[in-house]
Amino acid sequence: MPEIIFSPSNKKAKLEQGRTVLSYIQELGINISASCGGRGICRGCLVKIDQTENLNNLTKIEKEFIKDQTYRLACQAKIVRGIEDIFVKIPEFRKYKILSKGKPKKISLNPFVKKKRSIIGKKVFWENNEIDKYRGELYGLALDVGTTTISMSWIDLETGLEKFISSVLNPQMSYGDNVIDRINYAKTKDQNHLRQALVDRVNEMIIQGPVKSDHIYEIVVVGNTVMRDIFVDHSIASLGETPFEPISKESVQKFATEIGIFINPKAKAYSLPIIGHFVGADALAVILSTEMYKNQETTMAIDIGTNTEIAIGNKEKIIVTSCASGPAFEGSGIKCGTGAIDGAISQIAIKDDMTIEYETIDDALPSGICGSGLIDILAEMLDRNIIDERGRFSKGENKFVIKENGKNIFIDGEDIDNLKLAKAAIYVGSKAVMKHYGAELKDVERLYLAGAFGNYVNPSNAIKIGMLPDISLKKIEGVGNAAIEGAKQSLIAKEKRIDAEEIPKKTKHIRLEMEKDFHDQFVNGLFFNKRE
Repeated sequence: MPEIIFSPSNKKAKLEQGRTVLSYIQELGINISASCGGRGICRGCLVKIDQTENLNNLTKIEKEFIKDQTYRLACQAKIVRGIEDIFVKIPEFRKYKILSKGKPKKISLNPFVKKKRSIIGKKVFWENNEIDKYRGELYGLALDVGTTTISMSWIDLETGLEKFISSVLNPQMSYGDNVIDRINYAKTKDQNHLRQALVDRVNEMIIQGPVKSDHIYEIVVVGNTVMRDIFVDHSIASLGETPFEPISKESVQKFATEIGIFINPKAKAYSLPIIGHFVGADALAVILSTEMYKNQETTMAIDIGTNTEIAIGNKEKIIVTSCASGPAFEGSGIKCGTGAIDGAISQIAIKDDMTIEYETIDDALPSGICGSGLIDILAEMLDRNIIDERGRFSKGENKFVIKENGKNIFIDGEDIDNLKLAKAAIYVGSKAVMKHYGAELKDVERLYLAGAFGNYVNPSNAIKIGMLPDISLKKIEGVGNAAIEGAKQSLIAKEKRIDAEEIPKKTKHIRLEMEKDFHDQFVNGLFFNKRE
């Protein structure tokens, strides 16, 4: 029977009329960018195909930019006849620069997994239960499952030290670049496709790591609500229906084998609790790792991503929210936008003579603009009056060219509108948590910036465009991947895991869409010069 065969993976499947090429890519777990969820908008799933006579004709979307008909968008290319094998070449993914380290705090080592002596030798125990004989090393894994990326840390449970870190793209990107697309796929097709792609990738990371898999005795996972529940095999269907809550907010503990993770057969898998709605275990891990829940003074934490979580509080109470900032600052929906790949423009400055200086990741030839660069260029254009407070070009231009070469790198009005929507969501979230907490900006003693933005963004420019609260730069502290740091702490200290179970009890979650002044605040947030 004729097959569809993909290179360079050599994965294959039987041809079925009516199916899109993208559906095979998703089913087989092949890496590809389909950030729009298969709607043909992002153009990320461009592939080269032989035997195109077995496919439908170019669609209207494809005709706009495809000249060579051996190239197709996988989401638009549909099998119409299965006479002979179809060969599909997947483009090589450029390597992403993924933030996998947090800012560690010194905590006392007291893991659940320990080595103990007995009359017949050394044994491995989880609490008081013997699970294995000691074979020279004890390891645990801290895992942060993000919408876009997956980060893993190998922790020596005898010393508490990190031996190795690894970060990869989440293979679910072929199902869309946001959690709504993943929820819709799970509801209308098969959530197990999403879960299996994720579990397979995690197992690949473990196999490629520096430690024998059966010497790993525990894995602690954090992630947003959707990613965590897919990983632990909870249905995410309820997250797509009113009142948009997970089936359980409780922590999850299973044997790793129940989830499909191949480490020691008796190893446990533990996930931190969910705070509520789309404020997931990753947000809790940020609160845990920054220890804002122990502070007397008021602190804030903002973890900017496709779904941005914002928290404010102290040891008495914490207010949290999530805002659908979307993937614009990760390059999606921006014509020359890109993720943090080599060659991405990450810093930009416009000089007095209007010349442009920029830096790219790994000093490679410029390939596009990533999130930190997009923030810079917006702030610089505002400073130079190239755009006004509405984001409109002030001299009648329709775009601003940053780099002229064979393929110009630029930003235009439509791009700016998409970025405004993203930053307005964060603006509204910050306003809302401060209102419910009863604080003003002057009351905030520290603002923690978590995630890649916290590490690479210019805070001054982020404030200038209204993405971050207008707080003194001296009070802003980047804490890196604070989510995985929270997972590490929960892995090596029982006390931190107990704290993780208690924090949600004094945390109030607010939903922005239910705020009475949500619309007015969102409109205010669309302006670059913030209006109070």
